[in-house]
Amino acid sequence: MATDSGQQRELRNDTAVNVVGLLKSQTGDTRSYRLRLDTFEADRETIARDIVGDVRLTRLRDAIIASVSATGVVPLTCARCLREYDQPFEVEFDEEYRQTVDVRTGVDLEDEVVDDELFSRIDENHELDLREPLRQEILVVLPMRPDCGPDCPGPDVLEVGGDDGASDDLVDERLAALASLLAEDQRNETN
Repeated sequence: MATDSGQQRELRNDTAVNVVGLLKSQTGDTRSYRLRLDTFEADRETIARDIVGDVRLTRLRDAIIASVSATGVVPLTCARCLREYDQPFEVEFDEEYRQTVDVRTGVDLEDEVVDDELFSRIDENHELDLREPLRQEILVVLPMRPDCGPDCPGPDVLEVGGDDGASDDLVDERLAALASLLAEDQRNETN
């Protein structure tokens, strides 16, 4: 839930904002929040952390638009070296939230709200939740093939020796069993 410390509002480890005051205000009014999330579950395997950003809510005639910009890190596994590393990310998006209950009369507006996936909802407690659009945006900006960067050591290699124990080649340890079969085939060909 949003807290108010003087003029600076903060969303600390929460993505829900009560917007009843903004819904009662004039069209065009805004509220700004500082977003701080220690951890954020984007999906079962993807846990973002150290998310900081800014949220600006703007009152429209029949909705509120949330403009969000945030940065953070997600631990990922490098596709080349298979080591975990911290992938920084940056997201920036706008999400429109429609009312489901009139704040002044309490009338259910669900029938009037277009049943469309393009709009998020302000719930019956007059709260909008940034969780789902933030989750989707984080997942979209993450690389499809994670790479820890130009200093990636590549796959771990294992030295595979010949008959005399001397090292012939460096072989990826995951392929060592195949390398031993190749070495065996080469010995059979020479005999």
